[in-house]
Amino acid sequence: MTKRDRKIRMETGPDSAGQGGATQQISDTPIADSESVEELAEEGNAFEANAIYGVENARDPDVAEVITHEIPEDDVPSEYLDNGEHLA
Repeated sequence: MTKRDRKIRMETGPDSAGQGGATQQISDTPIADSESVEELAEEGNAFEANAIYGVENARDPDVAEVITHEIPEDDVPSEYLDNGEHLA
């Protein structure tokens, strides 16, 4: 093994640079805990509840059209407004 190969081998793997892995007994299987729309709404997480509701009740993309909603301008942050001033 050349010095270059040995150096590359020493710089990679679970023991290098504090990488997580078997040395920390972290599971390879992802685990996710989900909450219902009702639970999120009760906890005051209306944004998250609305997002989950939309995902759960989405129609098949092959047969449904995308429906957009226009937001009143007073609810839009100023950095997203088009003032007619273009930097060019």
